[in-house]
Amino acid sequence: MQQTQLEKHRALAEEAGKNSDSLRQQVTTLQKELEGMKRAQKQAASAHSAMEVRLNRALEEAEKSKTDLSKLKQSSKVLEWPHPTAEFLIEFSHLAMA
Repeated sequence: MQQTQLEKHRALAEEAGKNSDSLRQQVTTLQKELEGMKRAQKQAASAHSAMEVRLNRALEEAEKSKTDLSKLKQSSKVLEWPHPTAEFLIEFSHLAMA
């Protein structure tokens, strides 16, 4: 009787050891997967940050170009106001020669 009890306990201990080994392997696999996900998240955050910086620079450049264009249009209007036509310049040059 004691022999069978001892064998049962050994079998249970062996099964528990196998389960323990299996669970340790699962934990190790999950830890590696988690580390990989953390690395991927870090890389994605870094890429996102770099993209945001580039977009902000592009936006600043676009706003600067818009301001420059507006200033150029304003100065162009000032220069155009009494803008002589080609016909006027030809007529004026004939009068100046005479």
